[in-house]
Amino acid sequence: MIHLSVRLSWHDAGWDGRVCRHPHLNASCIANEQIRTNRNDDLERKYAGQLIDELKGYQPPCSRDITTFAPCSTFFTHNDPLNRGFLKSITEQIPAYSCMPAPYRWMREENFRQICELEGLKIRDRTNPHKERGWVYEPDRQTALLSSFWGKIKDGEGHALAFFYVNQGNPVDENALRLLVGVGRIKQVSPQLFFDGTDKEGVRYPIWTRYVTHDFPAQGFRLPYQEYIDRELDPIKIACYVPANAFLDFSYIGEHVSDDVAVGVLEQLIQSVRVVQAHGQIAGDWDRHLIWLNDCLDEVWRNRGPFPGIGSVLQYLGCSQGAAFQRLELANCVRTGENPWTKTLAILEGRASPPKAYAAAFQTAAQRWRTLKANPARIALLETLARFELTTEQARRVCSPDERVEAGLPAEEQDLVANPYLICELDRGTAASAPVALEAIDHGMRPEGDAALFIPNDQLVAPDDASRVRAVAVTTLREAGYAGDTLLTFAELLERIRDRFPAQRACRPDRDVVIAEAEFHRTHLWMALDTNPQLVGLNTIRKLEDEVAQTIRQRAPRKNQIPNPAPDWRKALTDRFGQPQDARELAALNEKEQALRTLFDRRVSVLTGSAGTGKTSTLKVFLNELERVKGKAGVYLLAPTGKARVRLSTETKRNAFTIHQFLFKQHWIYPEVLQFKEHGGDRAAVPTVIIDECSMVPIDMLGTLFRALKLDMIERLILVGDPNQLPPIGPGRPFVDIVTWLRANHVGCIATLRTTMRTADDGDAHSRALAFAESYRSDSSSPADDELLAELAQGQSCGDLAVYFWENYDELRSLIAAQLAQRLGIADGDYKAFNHSLGIETKPKDQPHWRQAEHWQILSPLRGQPFGTDELNRIIQRGYKVGLITRALHRYSKSPRPFGDAQIVWTDKVIQMRNQHKPAWPKSSSHLNYIANGEIGVVVDTWKSQDNGDSLIVGFATQEGVTYRYYRNEIDGTMELGYALTVHKAQGSDFDIVFLIIPQNAQTLSRELIYTGLTRFRKQLVLLIERDVSVLERLRHPKWSNTQGRNTQMFQLALRPDYERKLFYQDSLIHRTRNGAAVRSKSEVIVADLLDGLGLTEWEYEQRLTNPSDSRDFRLPDFTIGFQGDLVYWEHLGMLNLPVYREGWERKRRWYEQTMGIPVVGPGAAEDLQVEPGTFPVVITSRDGDDGSIDAQEIERLARRYILLEI
Repeated sequence: MIHLSVRLSWHDAGWDGRVCRHPHLNASCIANEQIRTNRNDDLERKYAGQLIDELKGYQPPCSRDITTFAPCSTFFTHNDPLNRGFLKSITEQIPAYSCMPAPYRWMREENFRQICELEGLKIRDRTNPHKERGWVYEPDRQTALLSSFWGKIKDGEGHALAFFYVNQGNPVDENALRLLVGVGRIKQVSPQLFFDGTDKEGVRYPIWTRYVTHDFPAQGFRLPYQEYIDRELDPIKIACYVPANAFLDFSYIGEHVSDDVAVGVLEQLIQSVRVVQAHGQIAGDWDRHLIWLNDCLDEVWRNRGPFPGIGSVLQYLGCSQGAAFQRLELANCVRTGENPWTKTLAILEGRASPPKAYAAAFQTAAQRWRTLKANPARIALLETLARFELTTEQARRVCSPDERVEAGLPAEEQDLVANPYLICELDRGTAASAPVALEAIDHGMRPEGDAALFIPNDQLVAPDDASRVRAVAVTTLREAGYAGDTLLTFAELLERIRDRFPAQRACRPDRDVVIAEAEFHRTHLWMALDTNPQLVGLNTIRKLEDEVAQTIRQRAPRKNQIPNPAPDWRKALTDRFGQPQDARELAALNEKEQALRTLFDRRVSVLTGSAGTGKTSTLKVFLNELERVKGKAGVYLLAPTGKARVRLSTETKRNAFTIHQFLFKQHWIYPEVLQFKEHGGDRAAVPTVIIDECSMVPIDMLGTLFRALKLDMIERLILVGDPNQLPPIGPGRPFVDIVTWLRANHVGCIATLRTTMRTADDGDAHSRALAFAESYRSDSSSPADDELLAELAQGQSCGDLAVYFWENYDELRSLIAAQLAQRLGIADGDYKAFNHSLGIETKPKDQPHWRQAEHWQILSPLRGQPFGTDELNRIIQRGYKVGLITRALHRYSKSPRPFGDAQIVWTDKVIQMRNQHKPAWPKSSSHLNYIANGEIGVVVDTWKSQDNGDSLIVGFATQEGVTYRYYRNEIDGTMELGYALTVHKAQGSDFDIVFLIIPQNAQTLSRELIYTGLTRFRKQLVLLIERDVSVLERLRHPKWSNTQGRNTQMFQLALRPDYERKLFYQDSLIHRTRNGAAVRSKSEVIVADLLDGLGLTEWEYEQRLTNPSDSRDFRLPDFTIGFQGDLVYWEHLGMLNLPVYREGWERKRRWYEQTMGIPVVGPGAAEDLQVEPGTFPVVITSRDGDDGSIDAQEIERLARRYILLEI
């Protein structure tokens, strides 16, 4: 049976046949190019909530989807998708509960040959033999393809299902690439219609879309995502994701879905419905839906049959029509009691004749089968693979010994026959073929109902068979790695395994049995079963963590031989920066001098510091002096991303490489799948290796890099970065773990720059914005950071930090427009001023550079949502490029139509989304001929060409004097609009002016995200905050750290205490008191534990103390202590020896004393102030010594004297 997937565009009322309730706030639907181009926000707001068949003169661009779950019919006007002038639109009535998908993959020339081969179609080739890409144009070919596609969808009782989904354009999960929203039994598929009008030969052209009506609500349902959102429940809890082996089946708007894939999809839907049912928050006939889903599951298992892989096996054997033979000739075998594999085998062995249509195709297959009979292991493998639904490429990869080894699979066929789960455990895939997924193998090893017929019992596995448990564990741990974990507790892993499948196919491993079978599991799993808690991870990741940790441990105590004379670091610094003019400059100079000495002296060192402290400029001084002292000895400058590489190279004036480039050169990456090798690459040796932006490097990348270096030959291994930025994409957070361990064990290896020298507006005042960002660091805290937060709450804009508040999304849009006008001189619709702000002149293609493209930048935490980058890019583009878009869309325009889903036009600001080698213009081997992921540029020209295809020309801010050409088919997935970026995408970049949007709630909000966003500016930071600063106050707390919510074990175990929470904090990184409270520093742990030990247990950490005269004026004392009705505030002061810290504390002390009238005692008090014990309220201060020491006895004395009054 062939089913249908249908991609919908998000609708905020559940596709009920009405215009969205709040159409201007639907930022998810604009992921659809048609909606993005044609949505009229003003009209849709006017018609909000109205039935679309009541609208006069306006057809919403989402009309294809809008009646999917609607009880009303409507009319739909079909327009020519290729915009040919001779075809006229026609209008069709669409029944209730209908949508209108089109099979776009089938309409592409690049897919034509493959589709014809797999489907057994005999359709003539294209008229233009040189046209290898683009849409199928000829009407007869279109009609034949459409007839084949739609002809396979059988409607009516007991036939095909329609699975409805949305792509990344959804408000449920920012990271979901495919999200299921519902399912229904297909009731009717409309007949083929044609456009009015003909071409010059009098031929009519077919309409690609057909309406598909499903039997809702009798046989179908919709998941209540919108209802969860409306009730402020978390919709991620019921999110239903498309299985990993089904992405092709859920692409291109409308696509076929096989029974095997349908099994996995239905299982996912059952799981989600059970969660909805358990929550009990949304009314619905969920019991009936579950019964129906389980009936459907039985049905698709029966239709799947026991051997869904026969077609791919035949294709591998050389039968070009293998897939068609399976679907058309073997479909009814199980129903008639015939074994489909036995029938196929009889043909291959010459005991039966194939159907006449397949006779020629079977000749090659039969010959190859006879040849392979001499290899019983290969024959057994082919018989085994027939049980799994694999693509032809996957089957070929598994069967071919050479390809199998290259893909990471065992060389011996009998190993795979004995345990087919090895295929999904080890297969790496290829560039053209995804790895074999767990679901594909598990369906063949644990089939249900009629799908289990004809398979001997000894070839099936028990629900908790060791091979199944291990395969599920491997997949689960990989998924955990994508989310950042390098290991899980044994208990958590078992729970995730038990929750993975619906009840009838559940895998419920017994803890003791798994432990007893540990030797088998340890082939792929690292298991620590003698620890408390017990731990499990992937061997590959665990080895990398151990190797990196061992390298750091061995190098940390070692020092380099210092030459005579030693480098004069102070002279090198003053030659570069000049003599210090004040205490702050002197402190900065001293820090840099010590940092340079550390980098030069140590075998391993870390250069860290926040934005504006001068890490890169210090690094440049180091490299210059190293070259002077050591000569031009080898130095590798490496960075994790292309953009970071470009910045490192530009600012140090030296060649730099991405880590991937270096590993490619050393043969440590499988080129087709871009996965790291475990062994076999070359190893390089140079005296100095510097790795920049280390916070972005996951453990698999760092560990492989260490393997690619001859570490024993390296004198200086230098890691540079800020551990407070966003953690890596991928497993672990090695830089944070390294810094944490070095601070505890070899602090002399860490060179920390603390003094920010960046000034506001090029004046003398030091950066207020960077001072505010400091409060979101895990390794430092200024006593004045809450003062800055209070000033923001009061709306005080000063120096390089400005703040504005918005209550709704209309206000946000107006606020952005006002800020563009105020700071950049851009009036509404003034495209010339807008272009000028980005450095775009009248003829941008003649400009020598486009550095101004990075002059200003809007940042947001998310892509989706009305405050997200997708919607903001659309709004800004519509505000200043609408004329260009309108003209480009005109049928007779001399300009090419807009490019890609984002509708990119001439003079748009764009961002590169992936690393790409591409020839630059003018041609020269001296040019980079490479565009890095994250580079920002401007479209300087566009070309319209029927012969070579439309193209656009981009100049990038980081590459002076060259441009790059992109053809239309390259744009999607490679380039997007760049006016607004997510904070994640902006990591590693900076801009003169940053407009940072901070909503009250967003899926991605974390302390690291806020810190990263706050530090992306060079000159000015403008905060656009929803409602008030409560979100900024909340995110200061350690529990909102994303980095510290990852399980790792490089040097010591770091586990989150409760994996069901979204964000967590960890013992090894966040300091915790004896009672489990998270605080910022070890010193605060000592203060808290002493208070508890004295019986002073009623305290709160960083509780707001508000000025009674102004609720927006507040501070956040470290501890607010209640005792016998009296209130005491405690402030622990960490770095009073630093001028900037001391200045901040003096301001805070004056606020306590002068604004609040509360006296201050202890080492932070004014020298001339005498406060008698028994005075309440009072602020008690304690402090660290200049060397970081702490006097616990003095803290206890202060508590006894001023709280317990033990004078």
